[in-house]
Amino acid sequence: MRPCPMPPQALPPQLPRLGLLLLLALLLMLPVKASAAQGGPPPALRDAISAVEAMLGGTDEASLSAFAEQRLAPAYRARLGEGATAHLRALREAAREALGDVAVEMEEDGLHLVISDTRFADYRLAIDDAGLLTALELVKSGVAVVPAAPALTWESLPGALREAEARGFSGVVSATRDGRPVLRQAYGLADRERRRATKLDTIYGIGSAPIDFTVTATYLLVQRGRLSLDDRIGKFIPGVPADRSAMTIGHLLGGRSGLPDFPAQESDWDADLAWIDRDTFVARVMAQPLLFAPGTASAHSHGAYGLLAAIIELATGERYRDFIQREILDVAGMRRTGFYGDRKEFSLDDFAVGYGPSSVGLPNIPPNWGPTSWLVMGSGGMYSTLEDMQRFHDAISAGRILRDPWRAEQAGPRVGVDGSDRGYHHFHAFDGKGNRIELLMNGEGRTEQMRALQRAMEQLVEPPPRGGP
Repeated sequence: MRPCPMPPQALPPQLPRLGLLLLLALLLMLPVKASAAQGGPPPALRDAISAVEAMLGGTDEASLSAFAEQRLAPAYRARLGEGATAHLRALREAAREALGDVAVEMEEDGLHLVISDTRFADYRLAIDDAGLLTALELVKSGVAVVPAAPALTWESLPGALREAEARGFSGVVSATRDGRPVLRQAYGLADRERRRATKLDTIYGIGSAPIDFTVTATYLLVQRGRLSLDDRIGKFIPGVPADRSAMTIGHLLGGRSGLPDFPAQESDWDADLAWIDRDTFVARVMAQPLLFAPGTASAHSHGAYGLLAAIIELATGERYRDFIQREILDVAGMRRTGFYGDRKEFSLDDFAVGYGPSSVGLPNIPPNWGPTSWLVMGSGGMYSTLEDMQRFHDAISAGRILRDPWRAEQAGPRVGVDGSDRGYHHFHAFDGKGNRIELLMNGEGRTEQMRALQRAMEQLVEPPPRGGP
């Protein structure tokens, strides 16, 4: 299953896969002090992790030199001396065959970045107040031992979910086998304090799932001749710096823009919710140091999808949210989907209360989070229901929004994991052949038990090749 959207035309060859869509963003949400942004780790840490990941996944010597110059603190770079590039080359070599799942863990000796696939590599890192690395060392590496996913069949899936409910799982799940619905069930409580039960049409925050809406909207404009994947961003955005003048729509779509993952700054009270307008967002993105030259490597970037949202506005002359509403939500019949801060006609009881490390508003639900900021416009900032998300997938598959080849691209096999520290989690997996499982929950989706269940559901939808893991 492919981890992130890619346009259906030739792009530069991909580097080793970097894990499930948005898994890094989810796993980076470490416990932080109350003074830190409630949406996850400080932006400087997010950027540093993205830069390290891009460096480890690179293949050319020039990117090592650029990383040393731009990302290592001067004192640390001086300590490494002429051996800085060789040091980074050795770190990259240890990552070979390990670039897959990514986790960030706080250990007694500091922060660790652990990447794993058939092999694993454990790096210790530290950053200063400016976000520059003061340490980046390989702690250990070797053959990865991955806990086996629990045995799961289509017949045992309902029982496994009931067991999860008994352990505290609350949410909604649907499963389709060979194109036929086999499960659609609500579990647990939407509001623990008021003992309000979950319903199938309960509304949840959907994390980064709106990236799919942005990709679909971009393809729709390409289909209509309003955009081209080869268009450079300077066609729409004035004053593009020279180092990103070659950046194209295709680069933004395919994870090859070189933009850092998030545009938030330390001054933002929350990395997702703090209000900035479109022009401020674009100015930030244009000023952020690139992780690599556009088109030369691969790294997931929420900011790239935000920039696509801005380009959609500039190309159409209308607000992104209005375009999404008319061209996608209305066409698909997604009547219980909207943007943060907009309650529409819904009551508070229509929403599941989020239960996570952070909370904003009473109750902690998307209408109480203020209008969707351009910190996450195009890559988040929305709510929906299980049935509405399925309506979106069905509209794509049926060709009601896109024609081929764009329809086939969006309807193809994938697995996605989305969520936020405010206590919402979204998992979906489908093989493009009629097998699909989708889950929305209002709790912590990153526990080992939930991750194991999701691995099992992924393998149920698309079993690994015989002899595989």
